[in-house]
Amino acid sequence: MIGVMFIGLNGAVANTVVTGVFCNSNKKNLGSIISTKYFQGLNFIKEEDMVFGGWDIFETNSLSMANFHKIVPYEMYVNSEDKLRNIFPLRGYVNTWDTDEAIKSQYSIKMWELKSFMEAVDLIRKDIDDFRKFNKLDEVIVVYVAPPLKNIKPLESINIYSLNDLSRLEGNALPSSVAYAVAAILEKCPFIDFTPNLTLQLDFIEDLAIDNKVALAGMDGNTGQTLIKTLIAPMLKIRNFKLIGWYSTNILGNNDGKILSRPEHRKLKIEDKLSILEPILEYSDFDHVVDISYYPPRYDNKEAWDNIDFEGFLGLPMNFKINWLGRDSILAAPLVLDLIKHVKFSMDNNSYGIQEHLAIYFKHPLRSRYSKLNRKLYKDKLVLSFFDAFNLLLDFYQKVPIEKKF
Repeated sequence: MIGVMFIGLNGAVANTVVTGVFCNSNKKNLGSIISTKYFQGLNFIKEEDMVFGGWDIFETNSLSMANFHKIVPYEMYVNSEDKLRNIFPLRGYVNTWDTDEAIKSQYSIKMWELKSFMEAVDLIRKDIDDFRKFNKLDEVIVVYVAPPLKNIKPLESINIYSLNDLSRLEGNALPSSVAYAVAAILEKCPFIDFTPNLTLQLDFIEDLAIDNKVALAGMDGNTGQTLIKTLIAPMLKIRNFKLIGWYSTNILGNNDGKILSRPEHRKLKIEDKLSILEPILEYSDFDHVVDISYYPPRYDNKEAWDNIDFEGFLGLPMNFKINWLGRDSILAAPLVLDLIKHVKFSMDNNSYGIQEHLAIYFKHPLRSRYSKLNRKLYKDKLVLSFFDAFNLLLDFYQKVPIEKKF
């Protein structure tokens, strides 16, 4: 058995993962890359061997949240009500980088009231250790799926600290997500960041992971619209069409849509969505607009609409449109489960730090500070078309010794 602790346990994505695992559906593998024929014979941990827990700012159990979210139909998890009722979050750790709702929550630990940033790390470490001991687990994986944090300070201004600095920094000095990541690493737990937060871009985080032999994966889950861009942009390039403009809009009514409607939270998400085309196409003289609109009636049923203008033979203009109607958390949940299995496999096979081969899962796939890959890099980011990213994933597993695959 392996523990999985979610930051944002009661949010739509984590609750869909937990509820989905306990469902009676025979189609759980749909949406999972690992479940395709390309990865048959690999020894991945199974969903039924996962024990779930984590942190949140809402004081209620997973059954109540499943009934609230209504993403997974009730009839699919009715036989697992007792299991879901017994999954209850620990108090979430929040500071001024968090959402206003988190800051106001009574079911949270305010990091600015602690002696230092490191005290929050130590408290989270105790939470992880208590969860591990209570459930008699050897390993725990920590997954960040809470709403994106505020963009209070640029990366450059906080990418100057080391582990030793955390004892003298006050609780608001760094994003609260950093406390979770450091605690996970010091507890020898892999850390997955499914959000656009700055956490894994801090230099000392991967250094710490390498020192402690911990796998990391991130950042910003690639579930829908940006996924389409990693498919279409290479086609335009190979077919030698000239992109003139790409307009994208997202209509989303769940809590993520609400949070991302706020400028202080949406900046990093928009940057991730905007940054994919130029490095793939290898030119920048086109218009690229991305918008996220909060529309409550849609709730978790997201619509992503794209308008693509391009030139063909003789420079004559053409256009095509894509209308993506997806269930946001249903798209995300199988990817999160895949990532849990991947990082467990990495740990078992002594692969530590940023797991570059998992780039296909992220809008902003990070390159490792310890990278040996001879690939084109764009700032801190591995920018790969969908099929290049898939080949990178396959290449990693093809190099695994036969005796470790089964």
